[in-house]
Amino acid sequence: MFYPYIGVLSGYEEGLPTRDLQRLGGPFQEIEGGLKARRAGRRAELRLDYQFDLRHYTPSSRLDRSQHGVNLDTRFRLSPRLMLMLRDVGASSSFGDFSGPADHPGAGFVAAAGPEAFHARTIANTALADLVFSPTADTSFSFGGDGFVIQRQFNALIDAVGWRARAELARRYCRHKTVSLSYSFTHFDHSRNLGGADYTVYAVGHSWRRSKSSELDLLAGAGILRSAGTGFLQLDPEVARLLGASGSTEVQSLHTWAPHLAAAWLQSIGRAELRLELSHLVSDGGGLSGLARQSQGTLTLRAAHSRAWRPEAMLSLQSYHSLDTLLYRNTTVLGGGGIARRWGPRAEAVLRYQFAFYNYPRGLLRDFHRHQVSAGVVYYFRDWPSR
Repeated sequence: MFYPYIGVLSGYEEGLPTRDLQRLGGPFQEIEGGLKARRAGRRAELRLDYQFDLRHYTPSSRLDRSQHGVNLDTRFRLSPRLMLMLRDVGASSSFGDFSGPADHPGAGFVAAAGPEAFHARTIANTALADLVFSPTADTSFSFGGDGFVIQRQFNALIDAVGWRARAELARRYCRHKTVSLSYSFTHFDHSRNLGGADYTVYAVGHSWRRSKSSELDLLAGAGILRSAGTGFLQLDPEVARLLGASGSTEVQSLHTWAPHLAAAWLQSIGRAELRLELSHLVSDGGGLSGLARQSQGTLTLRAAHSRAWRPEAMLSLQSYHSLDTLLYRNTTVLGGGGIARRWGPRAEAVLRYQFAFYNYPRGLLRDFHRHQVSAGVVYYFRDWPSR
């Protein structure tokens, strides 16, 4: 079954930075849309989610941008105890994206787009494969692998490619509680002489379904990081004159460990859903460094599409601390909310407000903030699925 939709909106934004650190603002027009596909058979299931957003700024067309995201999930039941899962998560994101982190980041982290002042596009894709074996109804073993690529279309920013291998053992020890042990090994290759990095994680998890409307997931472990790259060492002028060279290449290496923590709490309130996610882990460096310690907290509120009035809200706080030679700190806050009023069985009017704040305390990008308000109409070509 296919569920397409399309929307037309108009709004106003202020505070969008440019490369010379001017802060522009003005009205914009926007077209958004997407497609959900659901197909379930006796031995296979397919889910496809695609979303796009096209925006034109009236004051300056050079600020125009587009966003695309796709999530493909296929599952094959090979036998009563064996399942194969094949997934692909892709995104093409322009600067100035207000959206929060993905619900399930494909590579174990979110590929940040870098500072908005660069006006750069980020293209990220992750392909995943998992084999799940369930010898009993309460026990499962899973083995999987990923391959990912992160490309930022601005020469000064850092790209990454890599792969990940992982395994997990899960055991349900009572009706609503499950404990798990997991292992993962991730290899990164970075551009701009930053070389490669290996990240190994050992973790234990616990899942508790407290009631039909509440669920709590916890994960705690440690990650070991090893990286090596090259850099240019500038020599003292007197030494350079004696040696006949201005500098030399040096090998830069890093061997450290970092906590790997994650928690998620899901609470259903009537036909609405409240979700809180917290994490502290090693991730992609957002284009300004190879790898970084990332701390993140996200709170989202969503309501089912069948309601006459449908509110939604999101607040996300994220901080980076680089782990390689390009030392920097960065704090980002994204948030906003909206309300939709149903017009008949297929259409709804929407009103949205969004804001963004980020701060790089050591440089010129200090205390940048943006605000945006928009309104429009969204049309659903079929009755929208609740999930």
